Amino acid sequence: MWKVLVEESALKFIESVGKHAENIKENLRFLKESPYPGQGLGDKKEIKGASKTAFRMRIADYRAFYVIEDASRTVKVTEVMTAEAAHKKYGRF
Repeated sequence: MWKVLVEESALKFIESVGKHAENIKENLRFLKESPYPGQGLGDKKEIKGASKTAFRMRIADYRAFYVIEDASRTVKVTEVMTAEAAHKKYGRF
């Protein structure tokens, strides 16, 4: 089991999306079982070219970005945003 931590700014965004907030939270809970792509539930992908290995999870029209700390078995969700905002900020991946 992994520990999932959500940064305050990401949590504020989740709370701001109204009826979609619960769906986002439910999908982030999948990271507790396995945060790596190809394992467990959720559409997860490694982000290539990041200085520190980072990942994204697709949740309907939203994207959650996170890093994995294997030593402490911790997943840190750093950002959650709309797919449109993610594509503008990071390009399509």
